[in-house]
Amino acid sequence: MDASRSEHDSLLIRVIAQLGETSQATVSIASLLLLGAVGVVQSVTGLHVALAPFYLLPIALVSLRSDRTAGLLVSTACGVLWISTRMGMTDREFLWVDAWNNILRVGVFITFSLILSRLKGDAEREMKLHRELVGALTRVKQLTGLLPICAWCKRIRDKEGTWQQVESYVTVHSEAGFTHGICPECARREVDALER
Repeated sequence: MDASRSEHDSLLIRVIAQLGETSQATVSIASLLLLGAVGVVQSVTGLHVALAPFYLLPIALVSLRSDRTAGLLVSTACGVLWISTRMGMTDREFLWVDAWNNILRVGVFITFSLILSRLKGDAEREMKLHRELVGALTRVKQLTGLLPICAWCKRIRDKEGTWQQVESYVTVHSEAGFTHGICPECARREVDALER
């Protein structure tokens, strides 16, 4: 990514760009390993350690690197892992409370994935528009404002006060070039002048 642009980019755009440079297989494997590690730690620590935020990391990685479907699959896998690691820890007296909490957590995982997918799409559109704008700006060099031009010889006065031929001035201050020819009126005038 362009160094001059990266200092102005949001964190999200930088993360998406970095993940875009990483292979999808690498991100998927890293996400699965991270999810597995969270599941193991959750099983070992039981209800004593809150690990719900760590389930969001693999969801974020996959949602920002892959498409919406992959993000939803990982969200669902996180929900299933969350529920399966807590199955034996549930107080049977409050089974409906635990079921409600599990449904909410899975809903949060899925919502998180959908939000990140939407943000990724917006960021990708922004990056594309920026590339197009930079490309357009590099191609455009145009004259603007009023040009002081001599009414008789048609030379143009530059900022230093020197008078230049129109061709020289326009070539230096724009992307335009010139090719010369003679219009029919000037050709007739020259022929008439030669015949006299």
